[in-house]
Amino acid sequence: MTLQVRQPDTDGTMSTEFSCSAAPRIEVRRLGREQQPLLVIDGLAAQPDALVAFAESGTPFHSRSGDYYPGVRKPLPAVYADNLCQTLGEMLHEVFGLPAAARAQSLLCALSMATTVPGQLRPIQRLPHFDSGDANQLAVVHYLCPAHFGGTAFYRHRASGFETIDTGRLQGYAAQLKRQVLASPPAPGYVAGDSELFEQIARVEARFNRAIIYRGNQLHSGLIDPAAGLSADPANGRLTATTFLRFGP
Repeated sequence: MTLQVRQPDTDGTMSTEFSCSAAPRIEVRRLGREQQPLLVIDGLAAQPDALVAFAESGTPFHSRSGDYYPGVRKPLPAVYADNLCQTLGEMLHEVFGLPAAARAQSLLCALSMATTVPGQLRPIQRLPHFDSGDANQLAVVHYLCPAHFGGTAFYRHRASGFETIDTGRLQGYAAQLKRQVLASPPAPGYVAGDSELFEQIARVEARFNRAIIYRGNQLHSGLIDPAAGLSADPANGRLTATTFLRFGP
């Protein structure tokens, strides 16, 4: 498969501070039994240090009500998501088989930092999760931290065999998982490898200026290592840029 990126039109409306590289290194992987696509893009941002500088200045990070992310976030300008869509849009349609006429809508575009200590994680944060049952919603995780802070892993629910949770699977899966968790609550701590309920089917290591893109209905979890530190300082913590894109009419 030949993959190409398209640079945004230079009409002055797209900030170069948040622009994508003209020549990132791109790999397409297929995960697990369901063979869901995963894009791994090294060298995504043209100026990754500018993103870190943005994180370190201006509006502080804060926790978001109703957000299960185990840490704090800071909004990114919409131009970051706009650049992603203009640069990678054709590729995303091809790799993920999105409807030809579907346009991207940004549901979330924020810098994120994992800061929650293991003992304070809620039960739902101790399990692999999915973002949405919509197969046309994609997640972009852009690592802006060193590799030792940990990347992202993908999972299969052992009892059901599910690696993705769509709307048809959701009700049965949720009921089954609830029964399992009530019978055997997950121990405090971040998800790390195989467990009684889930099997790890793939993992991607973090790398500065690497991004991964996957369907939001895939079971996944950040590989967050508390030993590496849970700092809220962008220069010393697990800094990522997280974007949710939904493709529809």
